[in-house]
Amino acid sequence: MSDANKPLDASDQKKLKARGHGFGASYKPFIQIQDLSSSGESVRAPGRVTGRIHHLLSGIEFAAFSIFDWYHDTADIREQFPLPLEETIRLCAEMGIKHPQIRGKLKIVTTDLLVDFREGPPLAIAVKPVSELGKARTIEKLQIEKAYWEQAGVGWKLFTDREVSPSLKENLQWIRPALADIRWEQFSSEVEDSSSTELITRLATYSEQKATRCCARLDDEYGLEPGSHVQMLRYGVATRQIKAPLQKAYHDWKCSELVFDGVASTQWRLSHAN
Repeated sequence: MSDANKPLDASDQKKLKARGHGFGASYKPFIQIQDLSSSGESVRAPGRVTGRIHHLLSGIEFAAFSIFDWYHDTADIREQFPLPLEETIRLCAEMGIKHPQIRGKLKIVTTDLLVDFREGPPLAIAVKPVSELGKARTIEKLQIEKAYWEQAGVGWKLFTDREVSPSLKENLQWIRPALADIRWEQFSSEVEDSSSTELITRLATYSEQKATRCCARLDDEYGLEPGSHVQMLRYGVATRQIKAPLQKAYHDWKCSELVFDGVASTQWRLSHAN
């Protein structure tokens, strides 16, 4: 039986009704973390640009997302973006590639990240570890994505772990525990604003000194448990309330390099106003 005559997987059919549509805060990713049998390195992360929770399925994907979420020209990021089934079936037939499927049921092809910019065309990004690129089937699936976006006139990029600097990787590993502790249903940007702005105000006194060392000094000054101010810093960066130079290891950040980011606060309030 040709792929064109095979049915779509029932779970994907159901997802298409409610996911993969919209923009900004209203967008719902086609694949979400709760769909996975094992969460592995997946992470839920707040979007500075969109004001919603993003479902990122790997550490590399989290790294790619973080880079674009802090980029000044980014207007929207849609993760796990579904491609039209009829188009991917046609492209597979033209290229002589078997369409992704499980037990004879077709699966929707998705792009890891679709980034819109304030100026210029959007960019579709496939995220893969280098170790996967030696597999023929992985390459075939990437060819499907690339062909779709090329015909749509959209740029396509392959992002691998080689593009994640050691400092960025270290920073993201440091941030992740803070994300895991957040109860998203109770998250309030107004509360986070208060703690983040207060921390930045306290650190401003030390300007060119390293922030983590100053945090320890502030714990003593304010009579708090050791690590309290560092935790405030980690939480502020994780929730996009504090902007930091992520390509530089967190323990080398200077106080003057940390700033409160009002864009994130505004986006959270707008997206959760209703």
